[in-house]
Parts: sequence; structure tokens; C-alpha cells
Amino acid sequence: MFKQWRQTFDPGWLVAAVLPLIAILPTLIGEQVIATADGVFHVHRIFAASTLMQSGDWYPRWIPWFHLGYGYPVFNFYAPLATNLGGLLGVLGISAPVAYSLIITLFWMVGSVGVYALARRYLPLAAALLAALLWSYAPPALQAVWNIGSIAQIVATAIVPWLFLTLLLALTAPSMRRAGWLGLAFGAVLLAHQPTAVLAALFVIPGILISLWIAARKRLALKPRVLCVGGGLVLGAGMAMIFLLPMLLELRYIQIFNVATNTRNVLVASFLQPFQLFQQPTAPDLSDLNRSLPETIGLVNGILAALGLAGLLWKRRWRLALLWGLASGLVIFLVLDVSIEFWLRVPLMSQLRFPIRILQIGALFFALLGASSLLLVPRRWVGGMALVVGVIVVIAALPTIYPSRDLLDFSNLSAADFIRYETDTYSFGGTSYDEFKPNWGEKTPLDTPTDIDDYRDHPLRLRVYNPPAPDVVVQVTDTSFDTHAGQDYDQRFRQFYFPGWTATLDGAAVEVFPDAEFGLLTVHIPAGNHTLVLARPGTLVENVAPLLSIVSLIAALVLIFRDRHALPTPETTSRFSWQVAVLISGSVVVFALVNRFYIQTQTLWFRQQSPIDQPAAMQTEVNQRFGDAYELLGYTLQQDNVAPDEWLNITLYWRALREIERYFAYPPVVQLVSPNAGTAWATTGDFFIGTAAVKHETDEFISDSFKMRVYADAPPYMGYISVQLEDGQTHQPLPLADGSTRLLLPSSVRITGSGPSINNELHYRLGEQVELWCASVTPMDNKLEVALYWHTLGSLPEGVQTFVHGVDATGTLVGQGDGPLLGGQYAPADWLAGQNLVDRYIVPNGATVNHLEVGLFLPDGSRLNVTQDGQPIADNVITLPVEEQECSP
Repeated sequence: MFKQWRQTFDPGWLVAAVLPLIAILPTLIGEQVIATADGVFHVHRIFAASTLMQSGDWYPRWIPWFHLGYGYPVFNFYAPLATNLGGLLGVLGISAPVAYSLIITLFWMVGSVGVYALARRYLPLAAALLAALLWSYAPPALQAVWNIGSIAQIVATAIVPWLFLTLLLALTAPSMRRAGWLGLAFGAVLLAHQPTAVLAALFVIPGILISLWIAARKRLALKPRVLCVGGGLVLGAGMAMIFLLPMLLELRYIQIFNVATNTRNVLVASFLQPFQLFQQPTAPDLSDLNRSLPETIGLVNGILAALGLAGLLWKRRWRLALLWGLASGLVIFLVLDVSIEFWLRVPLMSQLRFPIRILQIGALFFALLGASSLLLVPRRWVGGMALVVGVIVVIAALPTIYPSRDLLDFSNLSAADFIRYETDTYSFGGTSYDEFKPNWGEKTPLDTPTDIDDYRDHPLRLRVYNPPAPDVVVQVTDTSFDTHAGQDYDQRFRQFYFPGWTATLDGAAVEVFPDAEFGLLTVHIPAGNHTLVLARPGTLVENVAPLLSIVSLIAALVLIFRDRHALPTPETTSRFSWQVAVLISGSVVVFALVNRFYIQTQTLWFRQQSPIDQPAAMQTEVNQRFGDAYELLGYTLQQDNVAPDEWLNITLYWRALREIERYFAYPPVVQLVSPNAGTAWATTGDFFIGTAAVKHETDEFISDSFKMRVYADAPPYMGYISVQLEDGQTHQPLPLADGSTRLLLPSSVRITGSGPSINNELHYRLGEQVELWCASVTPMDNKLEVALYWHTLGSLPEGVQTFVHGVDATGTLVGQGDGPLLGGQYAPADWLAGQNLVDRYIVPNGATVNHLEVGLFLPDGSRLNVTQDGQPIADNVITLPVEEQECSP
């Protein structure tokens, strides 16, 4: 039997499982977990699931100690698959941080095998392995582990290749067995991560429609395909009912729809800019407190994908080129801000908040395209070229596979630790916006429990909230109490009210209800001695939904195991030899071990560590102190010109002058301003330096990246970056050494573009560099506001100024508004041809002015020659009436 299995099994599956090991081993750090954006509260959720499961609650929904001990229904509204798997590992005695790392490891391997299995349907063996490698080491995969840490998204992304594979099999050769496999894959994605399920639908739905259309054109039977795919999707949805049904029906009980967020701004902040799409991530600077990896597809992946698309076209594989190319193009579209209306208008999309999530799914299509690059290589060289390209992929990824953030020690984890985490970070319930808080109550309690240490030993204990007197309520067990009241009263408990709570008084059911102030669980207690027992057996829908999931799961398994030998694998006789598989796997394992236990621990290879006062990525040194809080070491300006309605990118490098606790914020304000700082054309800021509330030590610098959108009506100008720091408590700007509160960085930034549209009403030309197309004069308070509308033909000499004279009816000069062009804020020497500029002047004694005389003069007093329609104008003076004109079309 073993010999038969060895002859039929493709060892490429084992190689694909081993391939991610080089990146995986650095994540296995025992009780420590990398300090990612989401990883901390996922570890706490796993600990909560484990604790509740050990108490007999095998499908937890309510965590009693979340939200500062008031309880939270997070498992009712956040997809549970990864967390519950971690909880089951906890039941087996594995700690939460280790379970967190093991689940990431397992599904990284599961995803790699899924990509290999999917690629084997279309590509040679070596190319299929290259696809798995490209997926495993793609920048979005490493970003997910080292920066984001959302275990739910990591698990869901790893299942997506299997979803596409089982869907493909169901569409090409439908059967009940394949409907069962599709159901398992689809149900797993739904249970793993809602945003990933929604994003996957963007590819699944068109894929189904296109496949059915192709089948119809080939005169293939549509009914079995529709039944197989439809049945599989229904089974998958049924398996997910344990989560989906209560979530959908009980959303009305939480404040998710009442959270005040500017959806458009949140989406815009997450979009990538074109230059970010294919930038190659470099090693994070270990001296930088803010050691983030860039969101990107990656340069290597991008180049290989372009070559792969060419390879598919060269081999005349038009459908694959079209489908994979369109899928990759959709990914690029969705991460750029040109897709904003799509995100806002398509149902459910705006709720995802972060468009860059799509990169996790997009990595699959770029991996498939990248592997297709081997189609350009002669067949006899494919294996060798795959090895060369694979080594390049791993080397390109090495700088980003090491722990670059702080490691958090989660040994001896307890419920009290999570309450302290909430207190420190204000991430109540382990959420960004406290969006799962129950609706009841006029106010939200944010006090830390006075008995916080008691939560370490008694996390499931329900605590009395403000009893009327000592000993009126005596705790007997975690959920039962003896009451001794002289009169009737309403007793509150330190738990939010939520449907599903029950109470019995002396064995008889009594009503539970929310109090008006905080929405706390409340029970009316009659006078006398009584025994009160609280419990949360759940709502009717919470108890019915698991039955639907069990029935659907059993149905899928019955369909699958009608023939236990039929698995959803590529139908091909070609496979790796065991010798080659062992050689590749052994090489990967050896290098992974050397990397983990020597390169990572004994060297700084593939990493960088700058002097704390000279960041390697910093272009321009500044060294300016803001009060006694921070020194701005310098900056890196990504571009020196920008068009209106485009993004301007700058990274500032700060160093704390003293230890600054996370609670003390110094919000930075960054603007693009005119040379006199009188006008701003772009502005941005943040609550904290480095975008996160963390302690700043003096032995690290902090890189702080800003992107600010230049206003759409910004004129052509030369501007400068302004930097200010505020004291978060007093809201006063911090002073610089010279007493000012605003630092203008030395690098200038050109705002490009042609400026506003102008009607050419006058047809004057001054010299060969500028034309006066229109002018408008507006009387105001015995003054005249003169607006001159210039059209540039090129730059003007230095020192050119405008004379604007008010002349009365006798020809006498009665008012003068001479001055530099555009108030000296845009030097004529910097003007570019084709720009429209609006120039404003004030002429006094407007009531006596009969007409204006306008022109340009040089420092020596000579005037620029003036012509109108090619005819010279006397004295090079333009005469303008005192009247308003409509100069804009």
C-alpha cells in the first residue's frame, strides 16, 4: 500500500509545504509575539477562546472581561475560525502566543500547497513550485505577518487558493464530490475573515459567469455545472451559519452603524500611489522605532508577472493571459485612488475600510503570472531557470523576514493583562472603533476595575456593580449570588446587557434588562434573602445556527467520502521524482535552520542599523529642536514637483530629546505653504509622531511618513514644506531655537499645472515671456482691488515688477499699487510656459481714479515692450478701465 501511495502521490505537495519554512522559522519565538498592529489582541482573543472552551463553552460568543470587564460580544461579529482553532490548541495545553504562531505557520504552508495545486492545472511542475514560492515570499504575505498580524486575514488568504481550485474543478468536471469540496473551502473562507470573503467574491463571481459562458459556447452541459457550483456555495454558506446567522440578525444590537468615521477619508488614506505598486521592500532600519514594511506588490514579483504575461501570450494561451491579467489589473485598480467611487458605491465595499487588503488576494494572481515567466524558457532549461529565479525571490525577501519590531512577552497571560492593554491603548474590546459595543445605555463606562488583579484567577466571574450597601450581595460562585435586601431594588452587574442573558431567583426565571445609564445587566431584587444565578445560554438564533452548520458539514463530508480516493487534485500523471523533492526540501530546511539559528541571531546580514542621528534613508539633514521634546534630524522628500489633486510624500526623521511616555502626544502638522507661509496648498498631520501611541526613547529615531494631497485649485507655484509640533495637552505649538513655531524645510516644491482657465479678452504681450489676457477692477472702501490674469510664455528676468497706477480724469497719478509679481511668492524666474496666473494689487484713493495704467519694469527702470495683437503700445503702458470683468469661462 505504501509503495502504491509513493507511486501515485505527487511529492511536489510536500515541497510546496516546506518552501515557506525560511520565512516561517523567524516567526516561531516561543511565548513572544511580534508587536504588530493586530497581533496583540488576536493573542488575547485566542487566550479568551481557550479559557471559555476549558469552561465548557465550546463555541464562545461573549468574553466577560473584555471592554474593561464589562463584557463584549466580539466572537459574535468577528469571524471565528482562526481564534477557535487557537482556542482548541489551548485546550490541548498550548499557550495562546505559541498557538498564534503555530496557526500562522500551518496556514502559510496550507496556502503554499494550495497555490501549487492550483498552478499545476495550467503550468509545468517547476513553474507550479515557483508560483508557491512567489506567493509565500510575496511582500503582502510578509507584510501580513510582520506588520499587520491579523491571524484571521492570514488564515483566510491561505484558503483562497483552495477556494479557486475547488471552484475550478466544480466548473470543469462537476460532481457531487466536488460540490462537497467547494462547500468546505467556501465555508472556511466565510468563517475565517469577512473582508477577505467579500474581496474574493470580486473574482469568484466573474469567474463563475465567464466559465459558464465558455461552457455554453463549447456546447457543454450547463445544468450540472450550475448545480455543482450552486450546491457547493450553498453548503459553504450553511457551514458558516454558526457565525453568519447570529452576526447578521444581531448587528442591530451593537453600535457598528453609529460609529462616526469619515469613510471617504479612511479609504483615501489607505490607497497606494503608483510609485508604491512595485517598489522593492528593503530591510527595516533597526535604529528606527517605526520599522514598517511598505505595502507593495514588489519589484521582483512585478517584473516576473510582466514576463509571465508575455510568456502566456507567446504560447497563445489567450484565456489564461486574459483572466490572470484582468485579475491582476483589478487588484492594481482597487489599490489606487481612481477606484474611490467603486469602494463607496458597491455594496459592502466601503465597510472594509482598507483597500490595501486586496493585495493579500492579489499576491495569488501575481504569483501565477510570475511563474508563467518560465514559459519563455526552452523546456530543457526550465528546471535550472526555476532554481535561479527561486533563489532571487528568496534573496529579495530575506531583508524582510526577520523580526524588526519589538517582541512582546506573553508568558503567564491572563485576563487582567488584556484589561491593562485596553487601558493603555484605548482599543476597547480589541477593536479600532469599539464598534461591537452593545447599544444600550446613554454613556459608555471607561473605568478600569479596582479589582483588576482578581481577573487573573477569576476571569469568568460576574462582578456586582455598586451594591446599595456592603454584604447586601454576596458572591457565592462566579455566576451566583446571595442577596439580603431590606427593600426592593435594582441590582446592576459589571456586564453589558445583551440578548441571551438569563437570571433565576430562587430557581425561578426573572427578567434581565439594561440600566439606562450604561446599559449594564440589571435584575430586580425583591426584599428578603434570595439566591440569584446569572447565565448566558445565548439567543434562539445563536442556538439554532450551529445545527444548520453541522447538517451542512455532514452533507459535504458525505458527498466527499462517497469515493474516498477522489481528491480535488490536478488530474495529471506528471509529478516530481522523490529524489528531486527530497533534494529541494532538504536544501530549504537546511538553509532555514542556518538562517534562523545563525544568520538571524549571530549576524546583521540582510539588515541595516543606522547611527541614531544619521538615518540611512534620510536625504536632507536639518537638526532643529522643537522645545525640549523632539529634534527633527532631517527628511526625505519623495518628489520636488507635484500637480494639483496629487499626493506629495515626505518622511520626517525625529529623535526624542527625553523619554516620552505613550500617553503624551505631540501631534505633528505638515503643510505645503507659500514662501511667506501665508497660504497652505496641502496639509496633513497625526495624533502622534510615528503614527502610534508608543513610548519614545532617546536611543532610537522615529521615521514619520506623510502623504498630503495638494488642493485641486492650487495655482502654479513654488512652495515649501512647513513642520510644526503641538503640545497635545496645551494645544500650543512648540518653539524652535529662534523662538518661532514653524520650520520651513529648505527644499522647494513646484506645484505644476496650467492654473485656472482664463478668457483672453485683452491680447496684450509684454516682452516675449508673458501675456495679459484679462483684468478685473473691483472698488472696495475707497480702494481698488486689481486682478491681473497673466498667461506665461516662459520665465521672466529676476527683479521684474509690476506698476499699477491709478489716474484721474486729468491724467494725474492719484493712487499707486506697484509691487513684485504675485506678491513675491512665485519668482518670475521660476515661471514655466503655458501657466495662467492670477495677480492681485490694491490701489488707494479709488474714488478719484478714472482709469488704470499697468505694465512691467526691470530693476533699471526700463519697461518691457507691450504689444496688442502685434501692434506696439505707446510708452509700453496698458490702459485699463475701472470695471469688473468675467475673466473665467
